[in-house]
Amino acid sequence: MANPIGTSTETTFRRRGWVKLILMIVLVAVCIFVVCPEADAAPGGQFVKQALKSKFGRIGGIIVGGLMLIACILLLPLILYVQYKEAAGIRKTKNDLAVLAEKYNWFEWTTLRTRVKQAVKEIANVWATGDLSSVSSFMTSDYFASQQELLRRWLDEGKQIVYRVEKIQRIEPLAVSVEDEETHSWIRVLVKVDCVDYMRDRHTLEVIKGEVGTTTGFESVWVFVYQNGEWLLSGIEEGSTSFAWAKEKNRIDTSYLDSVWNKKQKVGNAAKASARTGTKSQAASRDSKTNQPIAQPKQRLIPKPTRDEDQ
Repeated sequence: MANPIGTSTETTFRRRGWVKLILMIVLVAVCIFVVCPEADAAPGGQFVKQALKSKFGRIGGIIVGGLMLIACILLLPLILYVQYKEAAGIRKTKNDLAVLAEKYNWFEWTTLRTRVKQAVKEIANVWATGDLSSVSSFMTSDYFASQQELLRRWLDEGKQIVYRVEKIQRIEPLAVSVEDEETHSWIRVLVKVDCVDYMRDRHTLEVIKGEVGTTTGFESVWVFVYQNGEWLLSGIEEGSTSFAWAKEKNRIDTSYLDSVWNKKQKVGNAAKASARTGTKSQAASRDSKTNQPIAQPKQRLIPKPTRDEDQ
């Protein structure tokens, strides 16, 4: 919505897709209460209380309680599995980055994490202004253009963005891919923040989307590509993709980078050798017509002073 992703803020639980099961349970409960005749005449504040006192209500309460228990039993292993696999994927990616950094220092995670954190903070600081020119150095040209156009359209429509990061909770690497003939090197990073994120009408100040309060633990996946010696933001994906990326096998084959680097080294060495051979002493140079060494002008020696001159 009003955040850099351009989607509405939602909790991690909702983004995982497990909300469908909870909605099914709620639907069952609603159906039970609807068929309960006593509930129709009950005062508003006593709806649930009166419904549960009825025969259908007691049966419904048992059913809902049983469904909730089943949901907990089913979901707990799933939640633990997801957390374990995601943590394992993050550890794997950190290890792969450490290996890559031994050959190419731009994969060093500590430095890369600092870059990501700086991008998150700087972009958040100016996002609500609608002008991203001061943070264009953190983005690819295509992504900068697309986000700037989006912000301008919102402003033209009379929408005011309210977005700020209260706290950066977590920054973790999910997946990495090394450059090949078709794509640049890229890394996907899980970013978890506490933020204020909503959109309101510029004139009436009525909230159009989102909530005024702080959203805790908002997750998103930031995609950075390595171009022109810098890691640049090329996109932001929803946090629901983090688990899939954590399970993805990293592409850490450096054969293409090695070949490019070797070519640069050869070109550099050839240039150095050419520079050395191109500065031969003039005494070793030969006349192009006679192929004889070019006669060198005699140096004028300063005569040693005589004793009379010394005195």
